[in-house]
Amino acid sequence: MKTPTILLVFTSCLLTCPDSRRVQAAIVVSEFFTGRIQSFDETTKTESTLAFVAGNPGLSGLAYSQSENTLYASALNHGGVYRFNAQTGSLLGFSSLGIGPGGLSIASNGDVYISDFASSNIRIYDSTLTNQLGLIATPAGPTSGVGFLGNGNVLISTAGSGVYEYDGENTTLFANNPAASAQIATDSSGNVFIGHGLGFSDSVFRYDEDGNILGTFDISAEMINSTGNGSSIGTSPGGITFDPQGNLLVAALGRSNPSDPGGERGGLFMYDVDGNLLETFAAGSNALSSVVFVTAIPEPGFFTLLAFGAVYAISNRRNRRSI
Repeated sequence: MKTPTILLVFTSCLLTCPDSRRVQAAIVVSEFFTGRIQSFDETTKTESTLAFVAGNPGLSGLAYSQSENTLYASALNHGGVYRFNAQTGSLLGFSSLGIGPGGLSIASNGDVYISDFASSNIRIYDSTLTNQLGLIATPAGPTSGVGFLGNGNVLISTAGSGVYEYDGENTTLFANNPAASAQIATDSSGNVFIGHGLGFSDSVFRYDEDGNILGTFDISAEMINSTGNGSSIGTSPGGITFDPQGNLLVAALGRSNPSDPGGERGGLFMYDVDGNLLETFAAGSNALSSVVFVTAIPEPGFFTLLAFGAVYAISNRRNRRSI
């Protein structure tokens, strides 16, 4: 008679006890020049290295697939995309795509959309990057960022030629703004945020779903501990994403010059939906090209134990009814 109770208490402990093995959610950023992928703990903001790619890869974009538990990192200089376990950082593979991959994004069905910085195309691959499934051509390029509207249409930012929208058949101009040229994120209201990564703007641009400009989120030189030795005239806030609370995370390249040790570097910033700066971390450290939020995922045994406890308890209840 007591066995089901014991199992139910044990199951509850898996959900709430401090020593249950849960993986903490994290903010993950890529450093363009160093090849490092850094992780910031969701709660403490403690920084650690999640993964490292040697050989000056030029990490240009990040995308996270929760269903695959995979972090994708595009490497502009290596001509392909690396795949990592999103929690441990262990390398799952590298796919040489024969293109200059810029930004990338995961569709709701798990397909990977990758901008080709060497052309005006977006290339679509399966989740393993084994098969190219399609191609979206834009009237101008090179393509640099890719994301999705609330209605599922594809948004494509270019390096200086504006932003385009693809509805499954046609590609049309969404916003005629050459500075909107990097990572793309959409909030719960359907508003679109587009970063800048070309070195002549301090702004993340905010649009409604029809492409009308609503405002900007700005990263000033003072916010990245400006030294005046950088090679560009803008802080280049190219990486953007939302955390589960709806706050906007912005990763900036800074006024970066890889050959100048004194050159300005970027940082990571958090804003609320009204554009108020909530938190600054990693300012002046390294040139940050992209940011994603990785959701905490219980380890495999967690679900197994829960299922076992539930099934066993139900089975015992049924047995008691039959006695």
